[in-house]
Amino acid sequence: MKVIQAELKNYSRRADDSVSFKCDSLIELSSKEVGEIDSYRGCVAVLVLTDSIIGNEVNIDIDNILQNLPENDTITNYKTPSKRFRDVLWRLLEQELKRQPTKEEFTDYYIREYNKITEHYKSKFENNLIDEKDGE
Repeated sequence: MKVIQAELKNYSRRADDSVSFKCDSLIELSSKEVGEIDSYRGCVAVLVLTDSIIGNEVNIDIDNILQNLPENDTITNYKTPSKRFRDVLWRLLEQELKRQPTKEEFTDYYIREYNKITEHYKSKFENNLIDEKDGE
């Protein structure tokens, strides 16, 4: 767990009603600390908003906040959209083979299915868009 005091700079609503937050740290961070933060990419984070103005001391009991988080299946079972997609394809191949696929089998299957999906959506382009982008 890493605690970083930050200032909420901006937010934007997304089509799925989730919200993207932009925060700036209130302290300078060393390269080592930035590297540590980078190791948390893809992990679940908890954003705690206070009504304190920058410069005022904020005493936050992190342990109390974590103990009192509401039950939320999203936090404990969060998967990125790409991980969910890979898991679905894994189960489909497993169903097709009637056994667990090997890494090589899954890699081949994943690439084939990914290409099918890509071609499906590319076929929806208007012809002039395909010509302008050289087919991509």
